[in-house]
Amino acid sequence: MSKKPPRLVKTAKVDLPVVEASDLAVRTSGGRTVVLVVGDRTATVAAGAYDGGFGDWATLDLSEIAGWPLSGESQMEAIAADGGSLVAIMSEDPPVVLVADADARRFVAQIMLVAPPGSPLDGAWDDPSSRGEGLVLLRGGRLLVAKEKRPSALIEFSPAGTPAQGLSPDDFLGPDEAWDPPDGNVEFVATSVWPLGGSASDTLGDVSSLAVARDRSLWLLSDKSATVARLRFDRPLPPETGAIEEFAEAWRLPKRVEKPEGIAALDETRVLVAMDTGSTTKNGMIVERPH
Repeated sequence: MSKKPPRLVKTAKVDLPVVEASDLAVRTSGGRTVVLVVGDRTATVAAGAYDGGFGDWATLDLSEIAGWPLSGESQMEAIAADGGSLVAIMSEDPPVVLVADADARRFVAQIMLVAPPGSPLDGAWDDPSSRGEGLVLLRGGRLLVAKEKRPSALIEFSPAGTPAQGLSPDDFLGPDEAWDPPDGNVEFVATSVWPLGGSASDTLGDVSSLAVARDRSLWLLSDKSATVARLRFDRPLPPETGAIEEFAEAWRLPKRVEKPEGIAALDETRVLVAMDTGSTTKNGMIVERPH
């Protein structure tokens, strides 16, 4: 893009109770908005209710749940949640999504993300430093994953044997809607890949996080470009692989944002950005469009 996107306005700093915050998710249940955050270092998830601001945060170390397969030191890159009590967190290496029921303190599933020969991601999923960085739960028990770079892309992962379905607003979970998880150890296969191309790749130098807005558009965050962009689905993304050429809008983050790694849509006007710092003080920032 020849013209730089406008900047978002910082409205508040937030203390997120994890160090090296890597991603955020929003759960909407019973009209209540809850933000979840996970950090790079551990499988501890913090949850805080948002009502124009944040109060106390509750924490849960998922690695202490019976059956949790990874050590507490495994690096977690992304988090997603449904409208019930399921929490899913994703590791880049190994490329796996772990699902737990936070209320029941029960481990549900280990989902290996694979790109076998013949899949649309064949050969582009081998680099352990360039795999999943953003995660969204989709209807039909599927996953939407953001690939960070080489190439930056959105990927539909589906249970083995499930055909590609593409992506439209109807694929995102609604408020209070539960996700249909698998049980035990399973493989999900890359069924559709949509790399960034054209002006979209000029706008975002990489993809670090995903967030579903209330209007069922999708926000993408770039750490490298310190920019967020909104993807609308006036036309659904087809099951066949095809490039995402442009965004509906894009905004640069405020100046001096340090290592933005996670994004969550709080309401119609505000977005929370998590920063990957070694502190639990002022490592989150609420931003909004300028008036």
